[in-house]
Amino acid sequence: MQIPTPRGSLLARFLTLVLMLHSFLCLPVLASQTGKQKITIVANDITLDNVFKQIEKQTGLRFMFAVDALNVSEKVTVSFQKTILDEVLSALLSSRGIIWQYREGTISLKHQTVIAKPMSIGGERTPAIEPPFTITGKVLDAQGNPVPGATVAVKGAKKGTKTDGDGSFVLAGVDANAVLLVSSIGFETKEVNVANVRNVIIRMNEVVNRLDETVIIGYGTTTQRFNTGNVTSVKAEDITKQPITDPLLALQGRVPGMIITQTTGIQGGVVKVQIRGQNSINSGTQPLFIVDGIPYTQSITGMSNFGAIGGSISALSFVNPADIESIDVLKDADATAIYGSRGSNGVILITTKKGKMGAAKVDINVYSGWANVTRKRKLLNTSQYLEMRREAFKNDGVTPNTFNAPDLLIWDTTRYTDWQRTIIGGTARYTDAQASVSGGNVALQYLMGGNYHKQTSVFPGNFSSENGGGHFSIMGNSPDQKLKTVLTGSYATSKANFPGGAYADYIDLPPNAPPIYNNNGSLNWANSTWDNPYAALLLRNILDIQTDNLLSSVDVSYRLLPGLVFKANLGYNELSVNSFKQSPIASIDPKYLSFIKASATYFNNKRRSWSFEPQITYITTIWKGAFNAMAGATILSNKEDADRLTTGGIKDDALIRNPASATTFSAAATGSRYKYAAVFGRVGYNLEDKYILNLTIRRDGSSRFGPRKQFATFGAIGVGWLFSQEDFIKIALPWLSYGKLRASYGTTGNDQIGDYQYLDNYQYEEQPYQGVKGLRVNGLYNADFAWELTRKAEVGLETGFFKDRILLTTSYYRNHSTNQLIGYPQPSMVGAEFITGNLPAVIQNAGWEFVLTTKNKQSRYFEWSTTFNISFVRNKLVSYSGNGQIYARVGRALSEKRTYKVLGVDPATGSYQFANAEGKPVSYDQSVSDYLSVNPVPVYFGGFQNSFRYKGFNLDVFFQYVKQQGANGLFSSSWVPGSLRNQPVNVLTRWKQVGDNADVQRFSQDGSLRDAYLASLYSNRGYADASFIRFKNLALSWQLPDSWKQKMRINNCRVYIQGQNLLTITHYPGWDPETQSVNVIPPLRVMTAGFQLTL
Repeated sequence: MQIPTPRGSLLARFLTLVLMLHSFLCLPVLASQTGKQKITIVANDITLDNVFKQIEKQTGLRFMFAVDALNVSEKVTVSFQKTILDEVLSALLSSRGIIWQYREGTISLKHQTVIAKPMSIGGERTPAIEPPFTITGKVLDAQGNPVPGATVAVKGAKKGTKTDGDGSFVLAGVDANAVLLVSSIGFETKEVNVANVRNVIIRMNEVVNRLDETVIIGYGTTTQRFNTGNVTSVKAEDITKQPITDPLLALQGRVPGMIITQTTGIQGGVVKVQIRGQNSINSGTQPLFIVDGIPYTQSITGMSNFGAIGGSISALSFVNPADIESIDVLKDADATAIYGSRGSNGVILITTKKGKMGAAKVDINVYSGWANVTRKRKLLNTSQYLEMRREAFKNDGVTPNTFNAPDLLIWDTTRYTDWQRTIIGGTARYTDAQASVSGGNVALQYLMGGNYHKQTSVFPGNFSSENGGGHFSIMGNSPDQKLKTVLTGSYATSKANFPGGAYADYIDLPPNAPPIYNNNGSLNWANSTWDNPYAALLLRNILDIQTDNLLSSVDVSYRLLPGLVFKANLGYNELSVNSFKQSPIASIDPKYLSFIKASATYFNNKRRSWSFEPQITYITTIWKGAFNAMAGATILSNKEDADRLTTGGIKDDALIRNPASATTFSAAATGSRYKYAAVFGRVGYNLEDKYILNLTIRRDGSSRFGPRKQFATFGAIGVGWLFSQEDFIKIALPWLSYGKLRASYGTTGNDQIGDYQYLDNYQYEEQPYQGVKGLRVNGLYNADFAWELTRKAEVGLETGFFKDRILLTTSYYRNHSTNQLIGYPQPSMVGAEFITGNLPAVIQNAGWEFVLTTKNKQSRYFEWSTTFNISFVRNKLVSYSGNGQIYARVGRALSEKRTYKVLGVDPATGSYQFANAEGKPVSYDQSVSDYLSVNPVPVYFGGFQNSFRYKGFNLDVFFQYVKQQGANGLFSSSWVPGSLRNQPVNVLTRWKQVGDNADVQRFSQDGSLRDAYLASLYSNRGYADASFIRFKNLALSWQLPDSWKQKMRINNCRVYIQGQNLLTITHYPGWDPETQSVNVIPPLRVMTAGFQLTL
């Protein structure tokens, strides 16, 4: 029997939701969209009659006109590519004095009537001059969305206006032959001939400029040019160039101020994220993640260990990177205060792809590749290892025997096995396939896609991870463009199996250890003298994980009045993880079969959350500027449940998945509920595209805090001055194309403290006493348990030179975090060791961020651009008064580690010597543990990218770099040099005899030097320069020439190769400078090749 999983019901609910909401969204689309159809006609010297026939064929409409109204035999040259019908007819007919009207499936044509009263001037009769008139219209983008705040001016005259919130404008006193100039940031300036037309629809083309690209902010969008906050945006173009399964890995080295650390090279491992330093002493420092408006948990930590992955798995690894349109990182107060109590550590907004207007297209992307471990630890060979072992016995005065020295007396002393190659030297295989169909018109835009990814492991055996899923987006608009509905969803399922432990531990097995298998193919136990690693790797504690993730959201907006829009977002996320771990009899040494039976562990975790956010926005023009206001509310609920069942005493491996066959049971369960409510608002004003003001406020309430502190208010102010728009700057600095000075200040909070922490907490003891289970006090009630508060201040200077060919952004920030949640020590009679409360500790994080972007060369066939960023972060405890449990020191960094100082090896005893308080050499037990300090936080870090394009070839090269100190990753705390385990070659410089001046203490196998050895790991010897430069990403692609694509009748086709973690340049002595571990697999080197085809 297998424990059932909810995958079937979850998928059924997902599909039902899709179908129901799809039906709802399609209702407004049934209305007529005549005039909005897309037309494609490209031809030379074609008659108007044939053009009309093509239009009739593509639209289903029929032309009606008088025979003498138009010469349909006239030949024209046309080039319409997916052009809206109204624009096609305007191009064909306006210059010929013909107007059109849609009537019951027809296009009626007739001559435009112009009334001109003759008048006499000097005896001659001339046509009357048409008096000025009022013109109205709308300015829309290419997708038909309004462009508010656009400038509409009469060319050559000091007359103009701005569009309102729905893109509409009214301009009086316009001459019949006037030309309108329409401009807006982010769009190409367009000229429109009035030609007596009283109402016009003007469509703008977006301009390709980094400053005017859309940037997602909290509950809205903006551009870098007009943003008063600090937001870094990484687009799909950069994400899809990287062969990754976790979207966070696409941000490494690309976002100033953000440190991303990969904790393991195994797929699904947690990725650590920290934005602008550590704001809390004991609480969480992870940023807030939001996917399509839905708050999303970054990791899953339950009641079970996830084997080789570690204690947690990354929930973001179940979000398909290929489905992501952009990832926006919000950092300063202006950007994060809108999220109130959840914004202290920054906010990461993940926006998935949506359907766009255009003909239906099918996109297929497939790649395959491999991955492996790039670096090897330098360990002793067989002769060196045996020398170490014999010397250890000699130093300890112990005679080797078959029990304590099987490697010397039983095993083959001439044998050598490279355990790094045997255990983790395999090649992981990658296979990835993505397919989508998208398209739409003004009424409906859609995107539907599916994905599949399979990745094997570097371990021996058939370990693998398979991910599959689907993503869709359906957007419907009413005929009057007032109602807009968007349904977005994704479903991902993953099935994986991993070793149930950190099996990289086995790479330092003795090099002369016995063969894995006997001659008959059975596992070799070498007369019970060792624990065969393949028993543990391939049989024992194998972990099967089944994960299902559903994300769905519905956005509805309705334009009540020009510029006034009501919006509402409803989001739901359900993430379930079910795992099974087994320890079969087959993995046990036959010697112990008489008293050890099979066992199994079942683990289930389900996390469900929903959110509802109504809001109303208003955009208008006030005086010479654009005004916008927004108000909204948030209602959020999270529910998480986990349980674990361990079964034992199973007598047959065939019954290991049947709990009924077990004779012993152990069960545990946990659950939590979290509720959150808030109201928020934002007001902004942009005066003449020069002076910008942004005000934000939020009032939060959370179930995580005490009754007297459940509500708090947060806010921010942001200002910007585009000084490059000033006339005196344009005259004095003509080479300065863009310049903006911005500043922000505000407050945010941190609620990452877990649930129920302010309540009395109790935990059942595992073992009963006289048949009754006792309760342990884990926490005491605190009605004043409140948020940690962070005050953020920032100033930034953004400049562009020589028509924005060079862009330089400089930011300085200083954040102060207070109200720290720390444990107050309590008397033992209370029952709990401490009570958690807010203490007056002040933490400061300050730093500089620089981003330089250059267009080095730009011609018809060749382009070369460069992006460079560097960040400096400094953290310290500014002040603290109280008696809470705190280990940081005032004036020093929270991350600082206090260590012993090793003063070499005692020439007489061969043991490490350490410094006492006076700096003199003493033995371990007389030394001080805080003589030195080491700060492992990077001094500076960043990335450097070059992008090249030559005709159809594109090459992107990206390097990540970090300057830091870290654990040296050489020695394991479990094995003292001299014991039955291999060691790094560094131990060869050990002490051998009295009088030696050595770097490493003498070899020992009896544990007598263990304390000194462990102390040395937490001393200056245990840390080293962990700086590195990593060739992070390579992406090379070739796109088929247009002539080939036309012959093949395809929209696009490219072939490519991509690489990740290709090369690491470092002086780090250990395995990997990023993971800094002796038993964690480092990031793998990945190489893939694939093709993308668009039909």
